[in-house]
Amino acid sequence: RPRKKRPAGTSWQVRGASVWVAAAMAEPLVGAGHNVSFACVARAADRTIAAWCSYGASVDLSGVRKALQQDQMQRMESGKHYNFSSGSQTWHMMSDDRELIFVAITAYSYPLRHASALLQEIRGAVSTSSYERLQQPGRLGEGALNTEMRGILTRLLERFDDLKKVDQLHATLGKVESVKVVMQESIELALQNCVALESIDQKADELQSQAGMFKTRAKKLRKQMWWKKCKMQLLLTALIIVILAVVIIPTVIFFQNSDKKK
Repeated sequence: RPRKKRPAGTSWQVRGASVWVAAAMAEPLVGAGHNVSFACVARAADRTIAAWCSYGASVDLSGVRKALQQDQMQRMESGKHYNFSSGSQTWHMMSDDRELIFVAITAYSYPLRHASALLQEIRGAVSTSSYERLQQPGRLGEGALNTEMRGILTRLLERFDDLKKVDQLHATLGKVESVKVVMQESIELALQNCVALESIDQKADELQSQAGMFKTRAKKLRKQMWWKKCKMQLLLTALIIVILAVVIIPTVIFFQNSDKKK
């Protein structure tokens, strides 16, 4: 959606807030007919422009230096996307915890979400070795990283200049992110299931061990009960024999004595 026109001058915006700068900025670009016209990497400490690249425009770096020297630049917070408009152009800036500033200049109506993505890409393009070079004693001068970064910046400007491709790319990245989220959730669920399965396996092993112990004890108890039964049977048999003996023997003796008297 096209943005509303602003009064002449320069505005500084972050998170929807804007502060009007008293002095208007000089436009450093001439004949900029593209959506994305310029990108650079600067050192926050002294505002030295370490690498830059223009796309379809001639650049007056003095205008860029002037923008970087503004008082608002001293209060930039790491990772935040700042932007201000100057004429038909919009400046986008971001700093990081390495004390580097990343700048992109786009058409006035260029979507802020794409400009923010471009700054993030530029930020990620500065390698550790390039950053370490900028921190060396004596500090390298302006354009010190042009050799290694100009090709990268050119490719980024070409890619982000085509809004259709950028929209398609962001839509694809959105789908990829959604797929990643689904995959992560699936992996987490699978891991939870694995944990649950391990717990079930552990419980099954414990039950199997307990079942083995129960079986052993059952066999032992069965033997004990069998011996107890045998003892009871022997005791009953002996008791019956004793009773029979007590009854039968006196009877036999009695009948024998009776026969002798006759």
